[in-house]
Amino acid sequence: MQLTHATWKDIEIYLTRSSGVVIPIGSTEQHGPIGMIGTDAFTAEAVAHGIGEQADALVGPTLSLGAAQFNLAFPGTVSVRASTLMAVIEDYVLSLARQGFARFYFVNGHGGNIAPVRAAFQDIYARWSLGERSGAAPRCRLRSWWDYPAADRLRRELYGAAEGMHATPSEIAVVAHLHPDTHRTTDLPAPATLSASFLRDHGGDAHWDAITHRAAFPDGRVGSDSSLARAEHGRSLLDAAIREACADYAAFLVEQ
Repeated sequence: MQLTHATWKDIEIYLTRSSGVVIPIGSTEQHGPIGMIGTDAFTAEAVAHGIGEQADALVGPTLSLGAAQFNLAFPGTVSVRASTLMAVIEDYVLSLARQGFARFYFVNGHGGNIAPVRAAFQDIYARWSLGERSGAAPRCRLRSWWDYPAADRLRRELYGAAEGMHATPSEIAVVAHLHPDTHRTTDLPAPATLSASFLRDHGGDAHWDAITHRAAFPDGRVGSDSSLARAEHGRSLLDAAIREACADYAAFLVEQ
């Protein structure tokens, strides 16, 4: 069930059987020469809707703007500040918590969201810790679709070091499966492999400013050979992520 397609009476009935909601969160940013700007939102939304269909979960509106300031030198990128994203997440959760929702499962498609989303969770919990709110505090969980073990294992088997960090063949493949009519293919030169130290220091999209970032990665790819993406890979990756996401969501709902 999608929240935006439901009536308030539908939601009221849903709350009699579940207090969980799945929330996709992505970004609107460049994804190299062949990746669509909406890639991060598309991938997160596909996994979230898979949970909704297979686990009878309510899926909330997608948060399609993320913290992506490092990509602002590429036309089409729309970034929000980390503080803005945190405020939106807090308002989103508290709005639904007031109505009886208690478990908030965020499915993420953008590395730059991880730090602000987790910080927002702490600010939400602080309202109960400081005595501003009474009753049981809501529970929030963030999962990035590529981190589910089966999906992670598959993307590494398919692409190895060519997976890289941004405009990855795995995410481009998922979107190629979802939107085959708009997928672009081209012969791209393989980018330089990222060093272990770069991966360590810049994980979670911990990049510098936009000018520095484009100078270092002029076509937008960060160690990722997007040309390896195939729609059939995307289907397998998506199936693996949804399967494990459903199990993780079910466990989250009953977690003490």
